[in-house]
Amino acid sequence: MHASRLAPQRHRAADSAAGACGMPGQDTLLLLLPVKRASDIIYGARYARRLQEWGIKVRVNLLHVTPAPPRQADGLPRHGSSACQALDLATQQMMHEAGLYLSRSDLAFSTHIFAGELLFTILDTAELLGCHEIVLPALRHSPWQRRFASALARKLARATRSATVLLADTDGMSGPPPA
Repeated sequence: MHASRLAPQRHRAADSAAGACGMPGQDTLLLLLPVKRASDIIYGARYARRLQEWGIKVRVNLLHVTPAPPRQADGLPRHGSSACQALDLATQQMMHEAGLYLSRSDLAFSTHIFAGELLFTILDTAELLGCHEIVLPALRHSPWQRRFASALARKLARATRSATVLLADTDGMSGPPPA
């Protein structure tokens, strides 16, 4: 990660991650949901709700990855662009909307906005937060979206050391990325 910044947490679980998961002594399943647009949250949220219906305690970590700031010749990042600030406000608004969707679904969650290269930032964040699963949307809208989501999921699955990578559809059903 080049630069990182945590967005304010919108909602906290009443108990710790080591709370009950249907049975005493079971841990909470930690999910990482990378979101590019607000509509991406539907896939992961329905998957998380389905897990809760099955008696599995879930905590969702929303992640939005912004591009790393361009570097100057001396290697230091450039700052101060008004376009960057507008993007930042749009990103914060999107994450706020995604958080509202999760809170209406009674899901414990936190939001994170990091800057860096997409693949490595997702992997680093999953490891940093101790996430058990990385859940990506199984986009069905167009062939290029399906290929992009599947390609990213395959790369993440090959590179991860600790998390399971899943593609979730609009019904909340999940599966591994295609080989």
